[in-house]
Amino acid sequence: RDITHCSLGFMTAVTRLALVLLLSTSVPLAGSMSATSRATTRRRAVDNARRPIVIGYAHDPASGKAERAMRDGADVVIWSFLHFDLSPGGGGEGGEEGGEGGRGGRIRTDLDLSEIRRLRDRFGEVVFLAAFGGWNGPHPPNELTGKEWCDVFVEYNEGLGGIFDGIDFDQEGHDDLSSNTAKFTIKTLDIMAELAVEAKRRGLIVSMAPAESYLDAAAGDGSVDAQFSLDLGLPPRAWTTGPDATEEDRKVIEDAGFRHAGRQCYAYVLARAGVGSFDWISVQLYEAYSAFVHETARRGGDPVDAIV
Repeated sequence: RDITHCSLGFMTAVTRLALVLLLSTSVPLAGSMSATSRATTRRRAVDNARRPIVIGYAHDPASGKAERAMRDGADVVIWSFLHFDLSPGGGGEGGEEGGEGGRGGRIRTDLDLSEIRRLRDRFGEVVFLAAFGGWNGPHPPNELTGKEWCDVFVEYNEGLGGIFDGIDFDQEGHDDLSSNTAKFTIKTLDIMAELAVEAKRRGLIVSMAPAESYLDAAAGDGSVDAQFSLDLGLPPRAWTTGPDATEEDRKVIEDAGFRHAGRQCYAYVLARAGVGSFDWISVQLYEAYSAFVHETARRGGDPVDAIV
């Protein structure tokens, strides 16, 4: 992804996925830490914008792209990626750049945190989130609970001077279908949900960015696409067995050897944590061989009609 990616908001009810613009409100806790207080202030600015928010993903803060986007009015920059990891020996010092977070867990990243801090100081009104996961990225280790991983993040972020206002969930699959991250586990999804609830309770901004097949709001009631699966190595249904799939579509997928779709796995996280735990949800309509891409690029459908 690059900083030009814009986000649409999506929201679901537990019993039925529905497509709406989502910006949830939050009440700061008394005695919140300084970083979370700053996050609350920036959230209010985004909430009061009364227009679609512009969200971008970035990795290299020194490239000039993120800085240019913020000058041009980007509301949110999500820095990718950071990863939850277990501390060697089960401990560690908090707040080291790219390293430890204490409490048996740590956060690692190859992001240039010093340069992000420079941008943080210059663009104080822009929301900065830490994206966890990414394609081929690790899922949070099951040895810690979601609440404990939130503790790790808060300690780590405070050690960096609170450069991040919150967390973006971007856990995905893997090129190697034999990898343990080519599937979710219920425990992993429960950790994600608990982490989201705890982060929101502490006043942090929380978002998720599922691939379209991971949270497909357009799936019809009772259809295969509406059913839940932990598997992230499924064929893309719109191109293979969907009602509008053609032999030519199936050949495209067969020739590509593509089996990397999911099915409503993030809907479980959303139902478990509750819609109010997320400030926005940015669905990846650009997922490879997504239903949206099939409807628009393949079948020539209107993009607006395909969304709503």
